[in-house]
Amino acid sequence: MKINRRLVISSALGIVALIILIVVLVSGGDSSSSSDPGGNGSSVTTVTTTTSGSETTVDPNGEAAASNAKPFTTPNMPVTADVSSTEGLSNGSVVNVQGVPKPGSSLFGMEARLCRGGVAITNDIDFRPTMGGYCLISPLSPGTDSHVTEAGAPPYLSVDLSFKVGTGTSTFLTQANMNTTITCDRDNPCQLVLKLQYPNGFGFQSVPVTFN
Repeated sequence: MKINRRLVISSALGIVALIILIVVLVSGGDSSSSSDPGGNGSSVTTVTTTTSGSETTVDPNGEAAASNAKPFTTPNMPVTADVSSTEGLSNGSVVNVQGVPKPGSSLFGMEARLCRGGVAITNDIDFRPTMGGYCLISPLSPGTDSHVTEAGAPPYLSVDLSFKVGTGTSTFLTQANMNTTITCDRDNPCQLVLKLQYPNGFGFQSVPVTFN
């Protein structure tokens, strides 16, 4: 019996095409998108900060939210800071801070900022007002502070800092061109965040601030 080669080739090609079509349909039905864990078409990315090793979650709108709402203190710092009472303060109340190094270390300087409560300031990005959007860029009221810096002096054994807290509301733009609003008053506790500079690094210590 004579076999028609064209018919055989045509039939073979048809079978191959059918197999490919089935594979494509099956693969497409099982595929999923890892960029939409919430099922709303937007992505959520998690990154790790290098200062403290904590995770910071970035939501679809690009707003950063610290992973821990409790006041944060960098672990194992070679320095300590004693802070006067920060409870029941009024507009213009002064908070006094004394920083001292642990034996064998040094304290080169301190910075203090008044920041929104309920977030953990864990790194230098969070600490900078126009980057993190958590700390004040300007005082809440005349005669009060938003940022105070004190440098140490040899032999770098102590640094004293005084910070005059304010009450009110401030709204400003971040570097991402987004509005951020910070309110400090009786109904909105804030926090005094200290940045302590020591040999080969720096760390943060946050203290809750409440108002009467």
